[in-house]
Amino acid sequence: MSRTAPLIIDALQIPTPERRWFEEWKAGGVGCVHATMAIWEGAEETFSYIGRYKRVLEENADLVAQAATADDIERIAASGRTAVVFGFQNTAPVEHDIELFRSFRDLGVRIMQLTYNLQNYIGCGYWEANDSGISSRFGRKAIEEMNRLGILIDLSHCGERTTLEAIELSARPVSITHANPREYVGSPTFGAGRLKTTEAIKALARRGGVLGLSPNRNMIKHGTDTTLEQFCDMVAWVVERIGIDAVGIGTDYCAGHPPTVRNWWRYARWSRETAPAAQMKIAPHEGWQAWFRSPADFPNITAGLLRHGFAEAEVAMLMGGNFLRLFRESFGDAAAAPRPAAAAS
Repeated sequence: MSRTAPLIIDALQIPTPERRWFEEWKAGGVGCVHATMAIWEGAEETFSYIGRYKRVLEENADLVAQAATADDIERIAASGRTAVVFGFQNTAPVEHDIELFRSFRDLGVRIMQLTYNLQNYIGCGYWEANDSGISSRFGRKAIEEMNRLGILIDLSHCGERTTLEAIELSARPVSITHANPREYVGSPTFGAGRLKTTEAIKALARRGGVLGLSPNRNMIKHGTDTTLEQFCDMVAWVVERIGIDAVGIGTDYCAGHPPTVRNWWRYARWSRETAPAAQMKIAPHEGWQAWFRSPADFPNITAGLLRHGFAEAEVAMLMGGNFLRLFRESFGDAAAAPRPAAAAS
């Protein structure tokens, strides 16, 4: 990657801790990846997995290093390696013990999604028939604690009411790390409710948050037939509605996990449901578009945005600059964090 190439930040991946994925990041010039450490795992499992991930990062220090601040990200990326930011796609690992937010933050966890598809102690996922919003007890306290500690709130899999209430309740900007606009996409391959309403993404942007748009085949208008130009059309559509400084990329690339694990992510341990047979035949890291088969193809997105008419400075914002700004504002302690402007009525 040339010196003038933008800093690339992928706001959400779920890779197993293996060198082969780190090599893909290197090939694509990826400067930072927000990597999922847990979805349904409890505290003990998550502590163990984080320990394993840290060990693997240390064993592959020529390619990767853990980052806990925006300065870390810039330093690691400048060395030609990929900075890895730890995050959760659910607050299941904190169980219902508010002290565990600090414990996980001390291990470097900097981003937590409030819910994953279903209801928990904090709020509702998008699969619930009735979204009761943020819990008036633990949910509000959890948001306050995350704000205080410098843990960025992610709302990607949350229901509509939970999303809107969290945006309003948070004293700091929040994020939707990997989701696409429902109004633009229409009915995707899997889970229309997983996509975000225009109201939600506008509220997010008004309060300083960033939306990570995804090339995931399940969340784009034409599935695996979506062209790069069509993906860039979606980026332009979103930018027109919420502004250039509120948009980034979050691929939702899930390398290394077999379909059975993906099924567990979706349906959790208590369910006997399974994903459709056609989906079970495709490994989560397979079946992507020709222009994005892996993070090694990130330069294709950069080139596509430039061809689409975005200026170089705008592409730099979209490919990583906006998320770097959000991380800088979010990962420090609360003393330095101003409250975002109130949403317009």
